[in-house]
Amino acid sequence: MPERYWKVILILPVGEDDLQRITSDTRIIAVDMPNTQQANAQPWYDYRTSVDEIEAATGLDFFNALPVGLQDSLEVGVDAGAVH
Repeated sequence: MPERYWKVILILPVGEDDLQRITSDTRIIAVDMPNTQQANAQPWYDYRTSVDEIEAATGLDFFNALPVGLQDSLEVGVDAGAVH
């Protein structure tokens, strides 16, 4: 059984040519939660983190098809957007 579970979500409006529509304003939500009963007592958004943190923990490289500067700016932030 895994100790943690995570998700990385990139949010784009409906359209074509997705890669070209990703900008520095694109919303990315990254969540990293412990796999415990206690974690369920907290809302999911309390576990938001940066993509960089998930990459460091997993060894994965998300959004590597983007230009390096854009990738860096998107991955460092922690989403604080609306959740309802």
